[in-house]
Amino acid sequence: MPTLESTVRPVSILLLVTLAACSEPPAPVAVPSPSAEVDAKAADTKAADAKAETKAQPQPKPKPVVVEPTWESQLAALDRRIEGHRKVAERNGRSSLAFGRLAELMLARARLTGDYDDYADAEEVIEKGFTVGPKDFGPFMTRARLNYTLHRLDRVDEDFTRATRLPTSDGDELFRRGLFAANLAFQRGQYEQAKQGLQQLVEAEPTALPALAGLALYHWKAGEFDQAEPLYQRAIESYRGDEAEPKAWLHLQLGLMDLDRGRHDEALAHYREGEALIRGFWLIDEHIAEILTLQGATDPAKTEQAKALYLDIIERTGNPEFMDAMAGIHLAAGEEAQAKEWIAKANAKFEAQLQRFPEAAYGHALEHFLEFGDDPAKALDMAQKNHALRPNADAKRLLAEAQLAAGKASEAKAMVEQALATPMRSADLHATAAAVYAANGDEGKAKEHRAAARAIDPTIELPEGE
Repeated sequence: MPTLESTVRPVSILLLVTLAACSEPPAPVAVPSPSAEVDAKAADTKAADAKAETKAQPQPKPKPVVVEPTWESQLAALDRRIEGHRKVAERNGRSSLAFGRLAELMLARARLTGDYDDYADAEEVIEKGFTVGPKDFGPFMTRARLNYTLHRLDRVDEDFTRATRLPTSDGDELFRRGLFAANLAFQRGQYEQAKQGLQQLVEAEPTALPALAGLALYHWKAGEFDQAEPLYQRAIESYRGDEAEPKAWLHLQLGLMDLDRGRHDEALAHYREGEALIRGFWLIDEHIAEILTLQGATDPAKTEQAKALYLDIIERTGNPEFMDAMAGIHLAAGEEAQAKEWIAKANAKFEAQLQRFPEAAYGHALEHFLEFGDDPAKALDMAQKNHALRPNADAKRLLAEAQLAAGKASEAKAMVEQALATPMRSADLHATAAAVYAANGDEGKAKEHRAAARAIDPTIELPEGE
């Protein structure tokens, strides 16, 4: 689920801080051709004759070089900032503030790369910030953000309380506190509290991108697409920052919302708009590959494009979710041997993630083990731990699926009804509810939820005969 926290405004959604503007590359060096050398003397004479005339005339200013934003250029700009702040932190070895600022940038890098190594590096710097300054002083808010991002919500409250214990009249600080509290409530399934908090932020700051996107996310996940879309569009129109990534991220969200409704062509159009704004961003590329896979059902060439793109993304990120995607493509083609190879690779990666940052890995690894695993008890244990940390509607749905897979149909029914008692609605939730009610012998309700799932996403795949 997308997260929407920030530390400064104007702000990138994915990043915690605004990235520095991309620097221009050096101009290319022209290499003379052999024919140019033959006429060099004549050209020199002509140039000398024209020199006086051109000197007297005003010369047009050279056009600025336009540099296309790329994922690599934004990452390079961020790395330069990290290196600068690292030097500052080393020079001010007793300043927890300096280490906190460095950690914020390192967290931004982790969000841009999705690399667990970057999160580990950020955590190390945060802990350093607690050892260099006075006792009971340190980057509490930065640690709260790290733990929130890694889904360690049981570690957030104490740090958030410490970070906000002093009253303030600073508008920006109040905005940051309110945004973090609203996002935290959303992840915990406290939906009314989250909605009210986000609405208050939008009323106070009508053009604040994080608040607009946060409220849009609430309406999207509640199935209120007609309310969500204008908020995302408003955020796009309001954005005045120099960095391309925030606007690209908003186009990505619009695409994901279309995907939830089975509007594959519209989703791809939004992804392409994001791609045009920041080339090479794996997060956008993987969703393009997802749509190409879906379109491949009727156009085999699209499947080949998807495979090539997934292979490139896997090489860049090593993310096991995309290994699962490759396994799915091979299974659909009846290529079980190749699928098993990708499943085995994904297994190894997910197991490593679960060892390193279990809370962050639960949600993604759970979907893998539910689809490809052969140990329902293991998936159930993971689902229970995930739900205990962040008992939102999505976690309830996944827990219900794990309970159903483990043969606990009555428990799955109780859990899916908890999810249905929230304002959140999706085709996936209705599909899970249909399967759960069918397993409990209530075909009437199962039929209702199949219809509700198809009403949101007409393309959703439901079990045969339903």
